Amino acid sequence: MKLNKFFFGLLMTPAVMMVGCSDYEDTEVASPEADADAIGAYFESSAVSEQLSLGQTSFKIVLNRASFSEAVNVPVKATDPDNFFSLSDNQFVFDAEKQVSSPITVTFNQSVVELQKTYSLKLQVADGVKDHLYGAGYTDATYSMVIDYAWKSDSLASTMVKDEYAGTFDKEGALAAVEIAKDFEVDEEKPSPDYTKNSLVRISSFFATIGKSKAAGEDHIQFVVDKDHKNPQFLTTDYLANNEISLKVNTTKLATGMTQKFAEEKEYPICMDLVGINVEAATAEAKTDNVTYQVTYELYAFDEKADKKYLLSTEDDTVPVEGNTQYKAKFEVKFVKASAE
Repeated sequence: MKLNKFFFGLLMTPAVMMVGCSDYEDTEVASPEADADAIGAYFESSAVSEQLSLGQTSFKIVLNRASFSEAVNVPVKATDPDNFFSLSDNQFVFDAEKQVSSPITVTFNQSVVELQKTYSLKLQVADGVKDHLYGAGYTDATYSMVIDYAWKSDSLASTMVKDEYAGTFDKEGALAAVEIAKDFEVDEEKPSPDYTKNSLVRISSFFATIGKSKAAGEDHIQFVVDKDHKNPQFLTTDYLANNEISLKVNTTKLATGMTQKFAEEKEYPICMDLVGINVEAATAEAKTDNVTYQVTYELYAFDEKADKKYLLSTEDDTVPVEGNTQYKAKFEVKFVKASAE
């Protein structure tokens, strides 16, 4: 009988233990909800680049939202207004059930725009604060705009640039890609480049190309040649104006991506002024027209505050000397001949 009680006690023990662990209660926690009036307006990206072709005077922007059941308007403001850009509306308009707003058109005055220069427009909605728990994207966005030709290099061969400043004028030189503007004075009936007309050619970011700078600059060697690839002239504001294009283009104070540091620990950007370009020699082959161009340019360290040019030096100077130094570069361009018609 005692043995039976012993077994009964063993059988009861687990049951007692299970009762002792029954304090856990299964509870349900609701996920937080967004406010009923939260819109969750957002830009998909905080930085957007718009590359426009010549003749374009506007681009469009849109806004997104997290809650899109009802029609609503969301005010937008420029956080750094400089009167350069104009908006077609000061608010984004959302139709009911639409997640993406109707577009706002951004316009600008083409007569004051420089070709290939980047301009920025900073926009903000909701005072920079997200009002929706599950809102994506950004309340602030910067739109960068640049007007430029569409450049391509597959129609022209690479070239060896020989340059005095790089010390290769009489040596092998540096390999560079030569580009042509495929939308330069395009014939509407022949949208591909027509080499019987003028062509716009360039070597982009010259000093980075020849290995003198690690940073790309604004020092593009770009020039127009006639149907025989002769009579080169730099692309200038006057050239564009003569072709009824109101854009501006610089040939002076072009940033090279290099800097000059003087003994007084002032560091200035090295800039380039384009002086002239001419045809040095030309030969013709069965499938190509090979033309050698020679460029003359000036280099100097530029003090923008004082508006002064200083001579470059391989050593630190105690007192910067005003002036500039002239150099030459030459390169051969291999044009594809136009097919005979």
